Amino acid sequence: MKIPIHDIQQMLAKSNLDGWLLYDFHGSNQIAHNIVGVKGMVTRRWAYWVPRTGPGQIIRHAIESSPFAHLGGNQRTYSSWKALDAAVRETLGSARRIAMEYSPNNAIPYIACVDAGTIEKLRGWGLEIVSSADLVAHFLARWTPEQTAGHHRAAAELIDIKDRAYAMIAARVRSGVELTEYEVTEFIRNEFGNRGMVTDDGPICAVDANAGNPHYEPSATHSAHIERNQLVLLDIWARLDTPDSVFADITWTAYTGGDIPTNVTDVFEIVRRARDRAVEFANEKLAAGAPLYGYEIDDACRDVIAKAGYGEFFIHRTGHSIGGTVHGIGPNIDNLETQDQRRLEDGMCFSVEPGIYLPEFGIRSEIDVLIENGRAVVTTLPLQTEVGRLAV
Repeated sequence: MKIPIHDIQQMLAKSNLDGWLLYDFHGSNQIAHNIVGVKGMVTRRWAYWVPRTGPGQIIRHAIESSPFAHLGGNQRTYSSWKALDAAVRETLGSARRIAMEYSPNNAIPYIACVDAGTIEKLRGWGLEIVSSADLVAHFLARWTPEQTAGHHRAAAELIDIKDRAYAMIAARVRSGVELTEYEVTEFIRNEFGNRGMVTDDGPICAVDANAGNPHYEPSATHSAHIERNQLVLLDIWARLDTPDSVFADITWTAYTGGDIPTNVTDVFEIVRRARDRAVEFANEKLAAGAPLYGYEIDDACRDVIAKAGYGEFFIHRTGHSIGGTVHGIGPNIDNLETQDQRRLEDGMCFSVEPGIYLPEFGIRSEIDVLIENGRAVVTTLPLQTEVGRLAV
């Protein structure tokens, strides 16, 4: 087990659960793989039972012993489906209330990894199935001190890369040398390589109307030119190229001209106020000793934009969990796409990135926030307080 079983058992007791059944078929439940630490390919169904007390037990196919050898001797094997059912029932024993990777009404798709048929079968045996969502967040979404330190370093690097990218854009536009969005993303990727950083995709450089598409990404064959008097949005995310490192993720906007249009500055100011209200709300809740949930932060942020008359143009959640993947397994800041009712805890990090997306341009301002010592701390400083003015 990657996580000490006694730590899980303490959480099971607090949650009034008889145990946690980690079940997978053919890699459909990567949460289970991460917690158990499966070593190698598994092609048959398997399960790992963590009871509230006592040793854990693996249930695996007779031909697949190697991936679970590190778990020791508490193993049951099966070959037939009938033997699998019998092994699961015998292993669960008198347990009645168990956690699994299940989300009622698929409210949190990230957790909904166990197929409906398996849930139906277990319910037919008289078991109550409870979502493991908060268990997963607690054990997989909280950062270690080393990860936190790496995140701070990655965040500082991203801010510097952003500054260098905007300086390059200003110089090229000022000199009249042709420049495309794609060339800017290549410049940023090259900076990642020089600084020992990696990412899975991106970054985004988007001009004017392209910035009105939140997931626009230029390519070598589809990329707009960057010229004077244009809005340029940069969305940059990466992590250090070290084991167990975590991401940082920022979005800034700047204008390649002296006089920024009033509609651009007005929209930016609304987005800025919504962004800052999200952090303020989180700290109000934490200071009061109240539980904090992502859906509440989303509501607080979204309310600012809605009251300004742009609610229909804020078309995505306020933020996402951040971890070893840029979209992490922890609570999202979301009451739009899903209602994320997982509790935010110390050691969890998320983005706050409200946006207003119009046909002619889009504005997004993205920061990262870490829950640390009972406070919501912005880790991607400085905050952008106005649209950047590029000296062209």
